[in-house]
Amino acid sequence: MNGHETIDLPALSNEEREHEPLNPEAHNETPAYFKSCFETVFWKCKLWMILTSAFLVLILVTILSLVFYSVYIDEDDYWDPESIANGSLHNFTGILKIHCTNPDLELSESAFKLIFENLSKRLTDVYSHSPALGRYFVMAEVVSFSKENNSASYLLWFAVPPETEEFMKSRMSEGFVMNILRQNIYDKEEMDGLNIPDCTNMTLDPTSLSVTQIQTGE
Repeated sequence: MNGHETIDLPALSNEEREHEPLNPEAHNETPAYFKSCFETVFWKCKLWMILTSAFLVLILVTILSLVFYSVYIDEDDYWDPESIANGSLHNFTGILKIHCTNPDLELSESAFKLIFENLSKRLTDVYSHSPALGRYFVMAEVVSFSKENNSASYLLWFAVPPETEEFMKSRMSEGFVMNILRQNIYDKEEMDGLNIPDCTNMTLDPTSLSVTQIQTGE
């Protein structure tokens, strides 16, 4: 017709047109960051293999660290109670002044009892929680109180296993034992929990503190 040849084009259905990609080359192209995971880093190892291995090693190290930490026993933090109970005794006596807001106040017997109990508990807490001496501490007790100078006398008992006797010589000294209590008093001089009329604020005097070793034996 009119010297032109007519070519029939195949008709595409609507469904085929919908599924036909607009850019087939772009559709088949793999993202660059995804391709890099499959690149060979060395020998036959690909990047994804190395990353996976590193992640697994990290998990393994974490698990092993937790296991070793849970079963590890620090020899310095462990002691045999029976060994300490049968150890050599180290006993100390000490003197400590107590100041009242009313120095001329005549304390009653019930007030003295409160002071004895309060100070005994303070001594027990100080030495039983001491990192250096806590495990060897046996007991503390206030034994007397002088009204003349408001000084309390107390006793301290420690028991040291034979295997640590040589090591504990420096710790079981008068100066070491005294300095632990003195530092605690400097941190807090007030005596809490006392309800004594006309003496609402009782304090400990760290400068008056003295400690003397009175016995060392099996």
